[in-house]
This record gives sequence, C-alpha cells and structure tokens, in this order.
Amino acid sequence: MKSKMPRTEKNMNKKRKWIRFFRRLFLTVVLGMLVLFGAVTGTTIAIVHSIVSDLEPIETENLYRLLDESSFIYYKNGDQWELLEKIATPMYREIIEYQEIPGLVQNAFIAIEDERFWNHPGIDIRRILGAGWTNYQTGSRQGASTINQQLAKNLFLSHEQTYTRKIQDMYYGIQLDQKLSKEKILEAYLNTIYLGAGAYGVQAASQVYFSKDIQELTLGEAALLAGIPRNPSRYAPLRTIHKDTVREGVAVFQEVEEDYVMVLQPEALNRQRLVLSKMYEIGWITKEEYHQATEKDLQEMLNPGNLQQQEEISSYFADLVKQDVLNSLQNWGYSLEEARHFLYAGGLHIYSTLDMSIQQVIEETFDNPEAFPETMRDAEGNLLRDIHGNIQPQSAFVVIEQKNGAIRGISGGRMTTGRNVLNRGLVPRQPGSAIKPLAVYTPAIDRGKTAASMIHDAPVYLDPENPNRPWPRNWYRQGYFGNITVREALQWSSNVATVKLLHETGGSRQGAYDIMFHYLEKLGISTLVRSDNPFTGSDGAVYHDATFSTALGGMTHGVSPLEMTAAFSVLANEGIYTEPYTFTHITDRKGNVLVERNPHRERVITAQAAYIMTDMLVHSITYGTGSRAKLDPRNELIPVAGKTGTTSDKKDAWFVGYTPYYSAGLWIGNDRPESLSDGSGMAASLWQQMMMKIHEEREPKAYVMPQDIVTRNICTTTGLLANRHCSGTRQEIFILGTEPDQYCRVHRAPPPPPPPEETDRGEEETDRNEGEVDSQVETDHQEE
Repeated sequence: MKSKMPRTEKNMNKKRKWIRFFRRLFLTVVLGMLVLFGAVTGTTIAIVHSIVSDLEPIETENLYRLLDESSFIYYKNGDQWELLEKIATPMYREIIEYQEIPGLVQNAFIAIEDERFWNHPGIDIRRILGAGWTNYQTGSRQGASTINQQLAKNLFLSHEQTYTRKIQDMYYGIQLDQKLSKEKILEAYLNTIYLGAGAYGVQAASQVYFSKDIQELTLGEAALLAGIPRNPSRYAPLRTIHKDTVREGVAVFQEVEEDYVMVLQPEALNRQRLVLSKMYEIGWITKEEYHQATEKDLQEMLNPGNLQQQEEISSYFADLVKQDVLNSLQNWGYSLEEARHFLYAGGLHIYSTLDMSIQQVIEETFDNPEAFPETMRDAEGNLLRDIHGNIQPQSAFVVIEQKNGAIRGISGGRMTTGRNVLNRGLVPRQPGSAIKPLAVYTPAIDRGKTAASMIHDAPVYLDPENPNRPWPRNWYRQGYFGNITVREALQWSSNVATVKLLHETGGSRQGAYDIMFHYLEKLGISTLVRSDNPFTGSDGAVYHDATFSTALGGMTHGVSPLEMTAAFSVLANEGIYTEPYTFTHITDRKGNVLVERNPHRERVITAQAAYIMTDMLVHSITYGTGSRAKLDPRNELIPVAGKTGTTSDKKDAWFVGYTPYYSAGLWIGNDRPESLSDGSGMAASLWQQMMMKIHEEREPKAYVMPQDIVTRNICTTTGLLANRHCSGTRQEIFILGTEPDQYCRVHRAPPPPPPPEETDRGEEETDRNEGEVDSQVETDHQEE
C-alpha cells in the first residue's frame, strides 16, 4: 500500500509546474517581441533607407539661388512643347544678413516654431515623441518640424502632407545641421519663410504689413509675424478676397483692386498672444513686456505697404494664362495670396492652349498699320498716339477651337508699347447687330420657330416712352420689306423683324425679356444688367438690359470679344457651350501632374437648332450683310457663318463668326468711343484676311448635319410648301416635326384666256389695211 504524499509537498509541485509554465510563456512572449521589434525595426530602416536613398544631395554653397522656383508657360509646336514665357518672380523678398535681424524677431520665431533650435541636431526627438503621443490621443495631426526641417521643405521639397515627405525633410534637416552653422540656418529660414500677402521673408513682411524695416519692429509686431508660418492663410493679419465672398461680421480693412478687398483676420491676434506667452514662458520677455506688447489691437498695428505686384506682361495670351491660373487656383480653394505664391514662386509648369501659328498671324496683322485704313496720322503721314501712347482706332481678336473651348490665339490691342495694361479682348463694348443671332434668333429656333416662319416687316410701336412713334426703324433705305421669312430677316439684319420675332417668341414684353436673358446667360454672356439690380451711371440715371434695345445691341455695359466668340462657338459646336480656357494641365518640375483642366461643358440648345442657325448664318455671309468675310467666292469650301455688328454713329465695328475649324471674334473701335468712317464691313474684311491665313493648310470641310433634319421646297412669300405656281421658292431645312404641311394658297394657276369672238370678213379686212398703213408709216420714220 502506497503512502500518500503530504498535502504541502503536493501543493509545492503544482506551484513549480505553474512557475515553469509562466517562465516559458514569458520567455516566449519576450522572444516574440524581440523578433517583432527586430522585424519592425528592420522594415522601418529599410523603408527609411529606400526613401532617403533617392534624394538628391543638397547644395549649401548658395542657398538663396534655390529660394524662388520660377514658373513656366509652354505652347505646343507639333508634338513638342516649347517655352512661351518664364514667369518673373515678384519682388516680395529682400535678403538680409543674420546680424541685421533683431534678437526679438529671432526669439519670437524660435519660441513658437522650434524652442530647442540651438541645441538639437536638426530634428527634435522629444518634440516628435510628444507630437506623436498627442496625435494618438486626440486623432489630430500636430506637427513637429524644426526650423531645419521647414527650411529643407522650402528649399528642396514639395509641400505635400505625407509621411514620406516628413522623413525626407527630417533627413535634410540633419544634413543642413551638419553643413551649416545655426546662425546661417536661421538667417536662411527667416529669408525664405512665406508670411502671407505675397511676402517671403521677414524683411518683406515687415514692409508689407507695417511699412517699416525689420529693425524698427516692436515686440508685438515681431510676434504677429512669427505667428504666421504655421498657417499663412489663417494667421496672416490681412487677407485679400473677392468682394462677393465677404461674410457678415468680417472687418474690411481697405479695397486693393477692382472687385477685391483686404479683410482683417482676428485669428492672427490670438496667434500673436500665443507667441508672446511662449516667449514669456521660456523667459525671453518679462511680464511687463508681455502686457505692453498686447495693448494694441490688430487694426492699430497694421499700416500696409504695397501688397500687389505690378508684374510685366509679356504678351496678351501669356497674361491671360496667368489670370486663368490664378482664377482656377482660387476656385480650388486657395486665397488670392496663396494662388500668387504658387504661380510666381511655386515652380509650376503650365501647358497652354496657344497655337503659335495662329498667334503669329494675329500679331503680324495687328502690327501692320496698313491693315487698319482708319489709323490716325498727322499731316506728314506719321502715326499718332493718344496720351496713353496708344494707336487709334484699337482692336481685339480672339480665336477659339469650338470643339474643346481652347483659346488658340488672342490680341487685346495693336501696336501697344510698354505694358499691355488693357486687354481689350476682355473689355465689354456695345455689340450692335452681332448680338441678334444670340439674343433672338437662337431662342426662336430652339423654341419651335423655323427658318421659313413669316414675319411682317412693317412699322411697329414698341417704345414705351414714345408709343406713337414707330420703333425700331430699319437701317436699309427700303424702309420695310413686308412679309419676310426668318432667314431673310437675319440675312438683311432687319431691326423691326428681329424685335417682332423676340416678342412673338416670348408671348409678351416681359416674356421676351426673360427668354432673351435666359439664353444669353446660358451662352456665357456675363455682363447683363437685370432690372431688379440696375446700374446707376455717373449722371445718376438708372440703366438695365430688360429692353428690346438689348436685342439690337444697345446694352448697359456691352459684351467682350472673348464672350462673344465663346457664345458663337456654341452654334459651331452643335449647341454645346464650353468654357474658354488657356491651359490644359500644370505639373511640378518633376513632371507630376498637379492640375488637369476639365473645362465646364453644358448643352445650351439642341444640335438641330444649332445646325439651322449655322445654315442661316452661312446664308447671311453668302448673300447678305457679311459677304466680305467669305473665304472663297461661293462660301462653299470652308463655309463661314457669322454676323456683322455696327453700333450707333459707327463707334464700334464687329464681325463674329466661325468655320468648321475655328470660331473668331473681331472688334474695332477707339478706346474713347468716336465714330469710324466705315463700320462692320471693315471688320468683316479684316476678319477674312486673318482667317484666310489661319486656314491656309486646312482642307475643305462642311458642318456636320445632325439627325432629324429634313428638307422641303417652300414658297418664300408664305413660308408654306410651294406649289407649281409659286414664283419664289427655295429648298429650306427644318427640324423634323416643324416642317410645314400645307401648300401655298396665295399663288394659283392664272385664269384661262377668254374664248375668241367671231368677227365678219369686212372687219378683218379693215384691220389688215390699218396694219399695213401703220407699218408703212413706221418704215417711213425709220428711213428718215
């Protein structure tokens, strides 16, 4: 019989087993953690190595050469992109030496951006761990960049928010610390940092915000600047925004340019207080100095200098590209200052829509005084210039490729010296009759009228101020044509028929105005003035465009050549409006695409209505008022569609038209409106000269006819189907379903001749004898 083990010993054995188990478990966990740590560490080292191994070595011999990276504009020449312009960097920077930077400015920036700057090796491990722990706890993205890292980012790297970029600027931060003294790093940083309002560096910012040198800054002003780098768009004391975006309660500081104002940003003051608190906490200022620095409010401190850069404009097209880029960047959420920062110092590579062969044709023509017969000269034949140094009359010409909205060429003036401060291609002028196809005929066709619809061209009384006086009147000597078709009304640019057609389309006076506004705005015309928001002139009179005069080209502000050309391009592009644009995409210096341009496209009218309008406008050029614009005698090979326009007293002359390849608009007039000896005929001739050269290498091409277009033989007197007795007929095109289904009832077969009456033989003989006598008399006269 086995003896039982004592309970104490038995318990001890169990305890030993558990101890061995936990020891093995602990060793396993520790070993696993070591293996995992080693794997993670190895992986991390490998990742970091792969990121930094591709970095280019830094050059510290001449840091300031790297401060501003110029942007470039290119145009396409065949399959190659060639340089159009190197965009000059605005002078918002003034480099100063380290010893010129006051200690209070240095301390303000170091206190808020990198308080252990003088001691760390380029990165601050303590700050990195603290930021990491804070981010883990709060889910925020607190930064831990040292001054070294910020300088590296400004000089060598992009501004993207990725962990790869953070590893790269940490590496470069250490490299800078090894190659440069702390003083040189701080000097370079304070000369490169972006401080809002287009200012780079503390000296530039001091001039921009306070109109003084850096040495004159007070502690409060220095702290205000030091608070900006974290987020310039938020912490800069002033920000330039469009007037229309000013929210209620935002303090407007002053107007800076047309449509833009400077507003105060109260966040800047809170940030300044934080900088001062940090300086006091470190011990770099006393409590008394802190309170003195916080006595002034934001508006009291600011005395802004020149915030806007008047950059040189190298060409009208390049200037338009720059403005287009600035507008696009603002549409994508950047402030005006940030957009300018990217354009002028962001190293952008902008790929434009320019066709250099088209631009050269425009510029060669505009540089030739003989192309403008009315060019003002003195008694000896020398060119005269006005007080602004401009030749008169002036002109503007725009060419758009309608299938995609790309601007292929533009000139905003001719023979202009110095800066091209006025791009007349963007300036509204009275369009005259050139507006009729857009304001009246396009809406009418799109809403069911046809080219064969009849209009009674006869006196009409539509002037509310003079109800007993016929208005409008026609320009032609015949006065009125009576019943005419819509096609004929457009062909002869009838004022009366145009206004009557608009009134019929709208059904009432107000309905006519509403339809006209609706279509013009959809066609891209932005300068209309509504009656509920009228324009008050310098004479105190109130003006708006809700009148029939607008349909004839008498507008409050007018329309720019660019908008007129874009509107006509809708008809050439099968009824689709495409917002005109000047660049296709933007890349950084390494070729990475930053922006891909996707222009706004919208159907305005049906393809069928656009085709009917095009056919009528081709007819107007072939047989009507715009015949001088034809590219061939019969207007068949590359058919031109378009419309002339002349304003009252011939102060503005227009021709806007298109071919199957391009849409183009030409305006001629004096900067200060004065009468021209010739009107739209001169514009049509000059348009034809340039478009002939532009189309020299182009093959004959017709407009594409869409589906649901039918042809019928009509009577031009009634607009109905022609019968065999109609004297005037033509083959007319219709949108399926709008063609006439009745025959003309005005023209009928003539009545049969009356039956011959019987006469006796005596009467016949008498008649015969009288005829012989008359014949003899006539012979006698001939002989005499």
